Amino acid sequence: MRTLAMALALTSALALTATGAAAQEPATADGGPRIIEVTILGLACPFCAYGVQQKMKGLEGVADLEIDLNEGLAALTLADGKDLSNDVLLRTVKDAGFEVAKISRSFESEFPDYEKEKGD
Repeated sequence: MRTLAMALALTSALALTATGAAAQEPATADGGPRIIEVTILGLACPFCAYGVQQKMKGLEGVADLEIDLNEGLAALTLADGKDLSNDVLLRTVKDAGFEVAKISRSFESEFPDYEKEKGD
């Protein structure tokens, strides 16, 4: 029962923003938020998501973080003018014990989108 209560509390916490971002969302040149979506392989439980959340929310420039367990997706909203390299994202997810399948950005970046090659 205690484990179930902890799992429910963690799931609820993940539904909230990870960092308490300011009311004004950072914007791209076209006015939209600067979002990086990271698809994570094997992300299946609230405890796993919590570990990834703790690693990612500590990255410089992350204004907000939402994790969708059903999709295995972490959506990082960045502060104005900030970006994160694929290497930083790959290493952060690996340090949390997982592997990245895909990285995509909602804005123009010096870093290309990433997709794990089959057989890697």
